[in-house]
Amino acid sequence: MADTREHALRVIGWASRLRHVEDPLPAARFTTRLRLEPVGPANAADLWAVHNDDQVWPWYEDERPSLEQAERRARFMGESWRFHGVHKWIAYDRVSGEVVGRGGLSRTPVDDDWGQLYAFLPAEPWVRVAHDVRRPFTAHANWLEIGWALRHQFWGRGYAAEIARAGLAFAFDVLGVRAVVSCTVRHNERSRAVMERVGMRYAGEIRSRGIVEGVAGEQDDAPYAVCVLLREEWDPTLSGSSRSPRTRHRPAAGPGAAAGP
Repeated sequence: MADTREHALRVIGWASRLRHVEDPLPAARFTTRLRLEPVGPANAADLWAVHNDDQVWPWYEDERPSLEQAERRARFMGESWRFHGVHKWIAYDRVSGEVVGRGGLSRTPVDDDWGQLYAFLPAEPWVRVAHDVRRPFTAHANWLEIGWALRHQFWGRGYAAEIARAGLAFAFDVLGVRAVVSCTVRHNERSRAVMERVGMRYAGEIRSRGIVEGVAGEQDDAPYAVCVLLREEWDPTLSGSSRSPRTRHRPAAGPGAAAGP
């Protein structure tokens, strides 16, 4: 895996970083054990290392993702950071620099799929308000999705909850959103346990494209468990994250993305 990742870094190369040197992403944030770096084109190989993990990709894909797919995803995430002020992080071990996983927040598209979650949010106007910036897509302004995926060797060590708590702190303390939701396929008991561990409450189920337990391939009507946390329900003592001294929050000019194991 190490040799493959080094090759991927060369393929993606310094050209991706050069394209964005004039508009850098926000600085990394830190938890007790992790450095959380906003995903952009320069992180594509590390994003691929996570989603290509033997125990991770079956939760998301019918087949292993390609390096080119990871590069497209990383570019999209970088655009979301620039235009919407938020998306996922790559989580690195603070001591070794090893890739632990990816996780954090993202804005949710204004569409029928994510519109299913209106039933689990307060019946108030802010729920349906769209973000002012319509690039790279039209998103909800006042609530976010949170999720995570860890390379298998890091499962069971509390890293997912560490990423989740950092994400909730960023959502409520920095971005000032009104709610955070998380969705995962019904049988992903590990992710559901993490949601509850960080204070999110089970709200119900929706149906979307994804993996159904015991059925081969993605299905159009996979059941997803939904957890919700409103700002007034959040306990900031659970955060456990810190901001880099150089961090400058850049103002913002399908449930199918289920939380990983």
